[in-house]
Amino acid sequence: MVHASLPYDEEVFLWTPEGGFGFYEIGDIVENERPARAVSFDPQTLEVGTHRVTDHITNPTKQIYRVQLQSGKQVHVTKDHNLFTLDEEGGVTRIPSEEAEGQHVMVPSQLPDSPSQVTQLDLLDHLDSEETTVYASDGLGAVDWQQVPDGSENFYEATDSAPLSALSRPDTPDGVDVAFKQSDTKLPRELELTPEFGWVLGFYIAEGSARRKQIQVANTEQEYLDRFAEFFEEYDTGLSWYDAGRITRLTVCSALWSKLFRELAGSGSEKTIPEGAFNWPEPVLEALLDGLLDGDGCRRETRDTLYTANPDLANRAAYLGSRLGLLTSVYSRERETYIPMSDVEWSGEMWAVDFSNDAHKRGQYVPVPSALLRAYRNEAGLRMKDAAELVGCSSKSSVSNIENEEYDTVKRDTLRRFEAAYRDAGVNTDRLTQILDGGIHFEEVVAVEETDRVESTYDLEVQPNGRTIENFLGGRGGIFLSNTAGLCDPGYKGQITLELSNLGAAPVALDPDMRISQLTFTELKNPAERPYGSERGSKYQNQEGPQASRIGGDREFGGEQ
Repeated sequence: MVHASLPYDEEVFLWTPEGGFGFYEIGDIVENERPARAVSFDPQTLEVGTHRVTDHITNPTKQIYRVQLQSGKQVHVTKDHNLFTLDEEGGVTRIPSEEAEGQHVMVPSQLPDSPSQVTQLDLLDHLDSEETTVYASDGLGAVDWQQVPDGSENFYEATDSAPLSALSRPDTPDGVDVAFKQSDTKLPRELELTPEFGWVLGFYIAEGSARRKQIQVANTEQEYLDRFAEFFEEYDTGLSWYDAGRITRLTVCSALWSKLFRELAGSGSEKTIPEGAFNWPEPVLEALLDGLLDGDGCRRETRDTLYTANPDLANRAAYLGSRLGLLTSVYSRERETYIPMSDVEWSGEMWAVDFSNDAHKRGQYVPVPSALLRAYRNEAGLRMKDAAELVGCSSKSSVSNIENEEYDTVKRDTLRRFEAAYRDAGVNTDRLTQILDGGIHFEEVVAVEETDRVESTYDLEVQPNGRTIENFLGGRGGIFLSNTAGLCDPGYKGQITLELSNLGAAPVALDPDMRISQLTFTELKNPAERPYGSERGSKYQNQEGPQASRIGGDREFGGEQ
């Protein structure tokens, strides 16, 4: 297993205890050893889930390369970084990025649910305590009236309220209302995340702007503006309309709503999908995507497309599509256009994100598991001619071409016909079913390019409970990335245990004198700040002879290490 490393600022999609799902720079995660769970696939089942990050690794300075897939997904890695594909037996195999051009590599077909799903927004997480008043007719808990300006205590007591800055956050009741100071607009502290909220936020991201005391959207479709308005009317929020001929502009007059939307999604040209949204229920995310497309998208019979000048929004929209089980692709081009509602000429890079349920162009090809199909046919006792008739091929040469790797890839629909035919013949086709339905798709690598970046690189280990997972999701749009081999930390003393694992479905023969591993030494310029040893409770220090994993002694498994 060769080193798989990413530059500091490359984003990985992780779950953390404090933030849930989100986009994190790998360098920050590694340097701060932040606890996290990675989105990973199980090589045995090809199911996608979340798995604990078990180590944080800093690697030497290396040249950085850009790997780009046909779908526009992209990642920056070292040239010896591994991606994943299938071998002829249908097993998972690694391929260095420098050799990956023209290969089909693994991406998720759908992102998993968050381990910490959120169904409500706590507005106290998004509002400034110095600007906010809290209301509760049945009591606010302990109030520190010393934080209240002289002469204001009687006013607050008369209105069953207190400034948020005078309250203890842990003691503040859930059922209170909140408002900006000197404002009559109140909202419940716990705001339900409904599909309608998701749609309104998506429409705002695509089509809106916000200033301190207002949210504004403009569109040619009155039904979208009416839907946007109806949501705020339910909260008795003031609205104003302006008809500019072909374009109608709607203004939501509320500093409180404006603050919330700006905190969640930003304002101006940098508006984007909140990172926290990936922890929201799926119906809310479906509505959010609908709002984005209704605001600045195009719907066609075979696919929907979102347009944006914000590359971060394009990236997060691609992840959102994957979260909803849609095939996504991302691309950009330089454009010049006239924006009628703003009466301005605009030029720059425009991004487009395609979403589709149909694998007509993306995700329909799978690396040919030729030996696996040949083994299935032999187990079924079928001649190539017989198999061709059952599968619906024109002749036995079609089956021969697939079994003898005349093609690098084969369509998923073709594999499904093989799966059905051999299963009906009494063959256990579980591995082929996992390839087709397990949770991964394959996309072609179209370019591997050297960049001008030479810098320190970082990696994550994902091997929960000693199991073989060894991958995580990162890059623009989401690509499965292999994690590195283990390291002997500075300060370690003892004999090294060599562990071998076969990620494929077929056995691997090891011959005498075969080279099966390498040990690389890196010289430190300064003493290690946290050397391996007794002070860190390092459990393998001074070991003698081969040793089994001692992960069971870690605290999360009931141990003391």
